[in-house]
Amino acid sequence: MTLRVLSSRMLHQTGELLFKVQPVFTSIAMNSERFIPNKSYWNTTPTVSLKYHTRSDLRKAVSASEPLIADHNQTWKIVASYLSETLEVHRQLTVETADGQRFVFPLVWLRDNCQCSECFHAKSYSRILNWELFRVNGVQMRKCVVEDGGSGLQIVWSDGHRSQFGSEWLIERSFNNDCRQEYLNEWYRPRPKLWNKQHFSKILNNFEFEDVISCDKTLLAWIESLIKYGVVMIRNAPLEETESRKLADRVGFIRKTHYGEEYIIKAKEGTSNVAYLSASLQMHTDLPYYDYLPGCNMLHCLVQSESEGGRNLLCDAFYVAERMREKHPEEFRILSETLVNWADVGEDEGREFHSIYRAPVICIGRDGNLERINHSIPQRDSFFNIPLANVEPWYRALELFVGLIHREAVQFKTVPGNILTFSNVRMLHGRSGYTDTVSNTRHIVGAFLDWDEIYSKWRVLKAKARK
Repeated sequence: MTLRVLSSRMLHQTGELLFKVQPVFTSIAMNSERFIPNKSYWNTTPTVSLKYHTRSDLRKAVSASEPLIADHNQTWKIVASYLSETLEVHRQLTVETADGQRFVFPLVWLRDNCQCSECFHAKSYSRILNWELFRVNGVQMRKCVVEDGGSGLQIVWSDGHRSQFGSEWLIERSFNNDCRQEYLNEWYRPRPKLWNKQHFSKILNNFEFEDVISCDKTLLAWIESLIKYGVVMIRNAPLEETESRKLADRVGFIRKTHYGEEYIIKAKEGTSNVAYLSASLQMHTDLPYYDYLPGCNMLHCLVQSESEGGRNLLCDAFYVAERMREKHPEEFRILSETLVNWADVGEDEGREFHSIYRAPVICIGRDGNLERINHSIPQRDSFFNIPLANVEPWYRALELFVGLIHREAVQFKTVPGNILTFSNVRMLHGRSGYTDTVSNTRHIVGAFLDWDEIYSKWRVLKAKARK
């Protein structure tokens, strides 16, 4: 979007510096299209006005309109001014469209985000403004000029420093609620799509291993499906123990734990981990005793049990938790507020460990959304450091939770060459018991990825795809 200057004037009586500018949409660009209310392309040119407000109690006391002959001789009305009746200082720069859309930017934010080479290092995408000398109350704007045919603004501050901002750069960073939420969904963390048992066959997407390894488009599709649904199947991976590492390297790197990097899941005598038994494995999240929990599991099937057992159990625990929030709010509150001791003590391949972490079963983020599920019957410690009166109500709430996850669990059996990938903060997984024989020993290779690396790769691939 470019801005063409129409006129400017100083409104001394209100302390406003008003610029009326005209946006010209030369193309329907992805990062500006969302601000066009009618996407059937403009036949006329809408008008916006830029205002510098020096007071915070903004009230529409005067609304003057001026006719503007636009393309195709259509007249557009301009919102001319807002008046203030208080002396409280709260300066803002407002971009307002003729159809009523407004994009408001505090002056202190504009000064903090100056893009000049003295304040911002473009190559490292890093602010270098000296905040030891920064004074919020000292931020004053001397003047604002619309330049470059309206494609940007130049602000001259009271100390003589100059800041330039492109119009698209500003609007993309709007403080409007819709724009804020769109950025969070588009570039931070998209909202997951929750599913129940009946929907599993519809949401489980399958990708070929070689395509994920060799094609960025397929890699992006796999990651987006993993973010959205929490579980994806990768098929036809070579039957080698190193293939999970290759998959991890396409995203970032393997997350190492006290069980190593790749870990072999086979029945072992004398093991300190119940996953290495051939008995049934109750549904759980892995490593709940880690503060920085590994985010994504990759389970590569090399040899599957020929017995009736060895079936995977899987459940979307976020779906169950949201159902509890809706239908059983008291039990949800208990499971989301009560700190539980999770622990793992033992030795694996010569490495001794003693891990403890305290967290609720249901973890809620600062935004109120579900963030993480902790659940593992074997790793829930006997130390339970909560008030005596709260113990039995917690057990009753857990009983409800366990009943719901088993009601919503799906069962299936991976085959050699499958890599089952799923979110370790959202999905609960388990396994039915199986029987090994001399000629058939179930053999799974596991590895972890961190969600930070997954999201990072997703943004990189997404940005490249949009270019």
